[in-house]
Amino acid sequence: MDREETARPEGRGSLIPTGGFQLGEPYLSSSDGADRARMNDDVERDVRFDGATARLRGRLRPPIGSAWGSLVMSHGRSEDMGSPLLAALAQSASDQGLWALRFNFAFADAGSEPSGGHADEIADLREAMGYARTTASLDTVFVAGRGLGAWAAVAAATDELCAGAILLGLSYTGQPERRMALERLEEFEVPTLVLVGFESDRTDLPLLRGLVASMTSVNLEIIAGADHRLQDAAGRTMTEAVLMKVDAWLQLRRSQRGA
Repeated sequence: MDREETARPEGRGSLIPTGGFQLGEPYLSSSDGADRARMNDDVERDVRFDGATARLRGRLRPPIGSAWGSLVMSHGRSEDMGSPLLAALAQSASDQGLWALRFNFAFADAGSEPSGGHADEIADLREAMGYARTTASLDTVFVAGRGLGAWAAVAAATDELCAGAILLGLSYTGQPERRMALERLEEFEVPTLVLVGFESDRTDLPLLRGLVASMTSVNLEIIAGADHRLQDAAGRTMTEAVLMKVDAWLQLRRSQRGA
């Protein structure tokens, strides 16, 4: 359900920028050759910045035209920032005037498992938000995540000053802790776009619909024919369908901010 964005309370949380960054050679994901082929090295650059537990690796794409904010993107448990969907989202955000940062959680580069309760991943995402805010010199920061990254985005969005959240392939079957996390988005009036696949076996759609039905700040979009990874039956990411919803949502956020 599409609803108007409401005012955001001030003074909830703080951010300490992590300092400078270094530009280097472009990061080339070993898991996605197609992403390497599309990469424009003159536009999107490899960056490193301090995370909560380790130095993190990311890809930074500057905005096209006048910048009005930034979008920080985090990946799922079994992927990294080379995900084709995140790469496409970064390009789309840049086209809309946002600095676009996608990064690897520390566990992805270390070849290990995520932390218990995703505490380290949430902390890393908070640091990435601070890095994006410092780099762009703009306070407006959106977060986006898929799978594990989506739940990290929920926590970061409600703990920091965040302009909005985009949750991709959210898994929800009525878990009390996840219900409370989503309710916090409404409590703090965080503009949120939730995209799930109609064929997802990890989301109870009637329960999710019922939960967000009364939430004025949360928009739920269901992608027909998509699974929990937002892929079709042939395993192809439904990028166009996802970007259509995300682009419209970001355009609304921009118009409401007068940017």
